[in-house]
Amino acid sequence: MAGSISSLGIGSGVLTADVIDQLKNVDTKTIINPIDKKIEANTQKQQSYDLLFSYANSLKGSAFALNNDTLFDKKTVDVSGSAEVTVETGANVSSFTLETVTLAKKDITKFGALSSKTDSIASNDGVLTLDIDGTTYDIAYDTSTTLEDLAQSITDIAGEKIDASILETGSGAFSLVLSSKTTGADQAITITDTDDGTNGTGSLDADLFDTGVADGYQKIQDGEDSVFKFNGITTTRTTNEIDDLIVGLDITLKKEGDVSNVTINQDRQKIIDEVQMFVDNYNTLMTNLNDMTIFDKEQEKRGVFQGDSFVNSFKRDIMGAVTNRSRLGSLIDYGIEIDRHGTMRFDSSKLESKLQSNPESVKDFFAGKESTEGFFKNFDDTIKRYTKSGGLLANFDDGLTKDAKNLAEAKTKAQASIDAKYEIMTRKFTAYDGMISRINSQFESLKQIINAQLNNK
Repeated sequence: MAGSISSLGIGSGVLTADVIDQLKNVDTKTIINPIDKKIEANTQKQQSYDLLFSYANSLKGSAFALNNDTLFDKKTVDVSGSAEVTVETGANVSSFTLETVTLAKKDITKFGALSSKTDSIASNDGVLTLDIDGTTYDIAYDTSTTLEDLAQSITDIAGEKIDASILETGSGAFSLVLSSKTTGADQAITITDTDDGTNGTGSLDADLFDTGVADGYQKIQDGEDSVFKFNGITTTRTTNEIDDLIVGLDITLKKEGDVSNVTINQDRQKIIDEVQMFVDNYNTLMTNLNDMTIFDKEQEKRGVFQGDSFVNSFKRDIMGAVTNRSRLGSLIDYGIEIDRHGTMRFDSSKLESKLQSNPESVKDFFAGKESTEGFFKNFDDTIKRYTKSGGLLANFDDGLTKDAKNLAEAKTKAQASIDAKYEIMTRKFTAYDGMISRINSQFESLKQIINAQLNNK
């Protein structure tokens, strides 16, 4: 570069590196700076576009939610008693009364006690037979089998339907406890102890399995079905968790004798919240569109997209879509108004009143009825033209990206042209400077000759 040639200008005192730098700066300001300003403006537009696209997608999401008729099928459930009740969206169920008569129970059996978990359970070989729900399990044991071993054998063989555990009921008292895996009357466990065919009688230790003594095996709890009344109609199930009474209705019984009044209503608050979200998203998008397209000469405000035909068209389409009126009504009928500044105002009490008095009319206006499309379906179609993959906003973004690429290439090309121009100029200055230096040297010699001649006179 010119400024790096330290000797430039020594001969002439005029053709210096500073002169070349000054000339190059003038060209940079004239040619490069305008391109830089365009690049900066393009960067601002791309950043603003990202915001617009995000806000537009949020608004589209709100419109889609309000266009979906399942929103109006969501239910609220209020239970006065102990039962737990949930209702899925769209379930055809109304308020009801639920009385829990009997809870479903597991079958539980406790054997007698041994002094240690590692004590042998029998003096002879034998088989413990467990019957449950039509299935028989044979648990073989011998004189070396401990209480701990027996519990593990039951788990290994019958663990699909029976839980086996050892409970320490007191100091030096360990009992085997069998429990059905699930509740219901059909889960009763029948226990038979026989020998292996050599003794003719049961072989378990008398303290462990002898119904004739106080410490003998005993039924702690019989397996039972749940009994409950649904709107006064007595019903039974093998479980306390009922999901097959009405499609979409799930009930969990919690307490015997409980009477639960279950009130089911449309989830109006969910609808109101979605409308408020739509209003907020609309106002956010429109506020940013206004800021990005503003032109205020007095306050010297100019939006990044001021005068951009595409962005202005986008703004007009969105504003036009929210003011449409169909034979089903308009937004103002449901509490949404737009002031002179284009800002939405939402009176939720007006929509609440509509939902209470005529929820179907709200659903029809929002989501459509028969051959008439709902307001939010039309709005969703409008904004989707912009936000969908390959849509109008994507095309606009492609244009900004292409402009950025062209500007970067133009700057690179212009900078290369300037650099080449001043590289040539530097070489020329160097050559001229050498010529001037030689002339100056020759003139200095001539001056010395002239002065010597004059001094000799």
